[in-house]
Amino acid sequence: MSAYDVGDVTALTIPQLLAKRAAQTPRAVALRHKEYGIWNETTYADYLTRAREVAAGLHALGVVRGEKVAVMADNIPAWVFMEVGAQALGAVSVGVYQSSVAEEVRYVLDYTDAVVVMAEDEEQVDKLLEHRGSLPNIRKVIYEDPRGMSKHAGDEWFISFEQLLKLGQKEAATVFDREAALGKPDDVCHFSLTSGTTGNPKAAMLSHRNLLYMGQALGEVDPLNPGDDYLSFLPMAWIGEQMMTVAVALANAVTVNFPESNETAMSDLVEIGPHFMFAPPRVWEGIQSAMFIRMQESYGPNRALYRKLLQWSTDAADASLSGKKASGAAGFKRWLAYWGLTRPLLDQLGFLRLKRAYTGGAALGPDVFRFYHGLGVNLKQIYGQTENIGIAYVHRDGDVRFDTVGKILPGGEVRITDEGEILSRSPAVVAGYYKRDDASAETIRPDA
Repeated sequence: MSAYDVGDVTALTIPQLLAKRAAQTPRAVALRHKEYGIWNETTYADYLTRAREVAAGLHALGVVRGEKVAVMADNIPAWVFMEVGAQALGAVSVGVYQSSVAEEVRYVLDYTDAVVVMAEDEEQVDKLLEHRGSLPNIRKVIYEDPRGMSKHAGDEWFISFEQLLKLGQKEAATVFDREAALGKPDDVCHFSLTSGTTGNPKAAMLSHRNLLYMGQALGEVDPLNPGDDYLSFLPMAWIGEQMMTVAVALANAVTVNFPESNETAMSDLVEIGPHFMFAPPRVWEGIQSAMFIRMQESYGPNRALYRKLLQWSTDAADASLSGKKASGAAGFKRWLAYWGLTRPLLDQLGFLRLKRAYTGGAALGPDVFRFYHGLGVNLKQIYGQTENIGIAYVHRDGDVRFDTVGKILPGGEVRITDEGEILSRSPAVVAGYYKRDDASAETIRPDA
């Protein structure tokens, strides 16, 4: 049995799973975060220690089971420490987009009844100050970055993240272990906001089982090795990043890497060289466009050579995807293309170790799919909604058809009604929307 084997993760809560990982593989690297050009590692033992301190610190601030703790920050370790620490208490974490304007933040915090919020820095804190008078439920604001916060010294509404950890250090193990033991897999643990395209965003109520089932099921389709690297750079408030950074990572013991900033994400990706990757179509299209621009700026003979090698590689990928065996000449051309073009390109992009890549959130054009498969990137479509943890369907290896979204995950069922509605059923389907029974009844159909 592997040291990483924890059995059926859906029988645990997220804090319970973290505690198991820390007990079995304490020195394995769970997280990395780049700061000032240096990648800092967090082991599972460290991860658990921080989550324990957060839980005890929140407990000291009066947070109890069922209350809501909001997080509004970039992708940093403190986000997951706050999330798991709150969940250990039986509280519900709430993801807030860091790009939200002040009025949007006010709406989300008021609607979800948040009592504590972690705002990463001065920019996020200012959004709260703008509506402080209309946020009576917020008992404490925790800031992670102290720069610019000295002007709020003496204001008891604020506490630093470091102060929160110190507040919880004395009772860390006691509070976390006692409260986490009371958690059940079907407890609601996180609110993920819908897109709000038909009105104000709704908070989908996610349980531990919802998240960990999806993480485990994706690992069954596309096996991941413990320690495989993943770069977390999409908003953590989005279900797409929650499912990878929290659910897939803990269910499969992969290492989550946080970039130094949003602006450095692509260069940090090159340094990490992830084993799997998830991004919406705009990212894949942007990378392709940047590569084409660089090719166009090269000398004429080089441009012609690039086009020819890319054509050979794409032709071979088309044959492979259609189930045809490449001829000797086609195989030789692809070999030349690999060493002459695609391997150097993959190296420059940080894709040399990439075993699988996913796109979702919108449709990706067939030509873009062909381009990446021509480079040897095993890019797959995923399809899902916030209401089923972002992934319900995914392409299988060797069965990537560009005009489809793949097959349903293991343990799921799908049916198309006479009216053309797609009904998906699985352990990932959420309990409903917070304080929106009307919308829940329209979307979640337990007896369908």
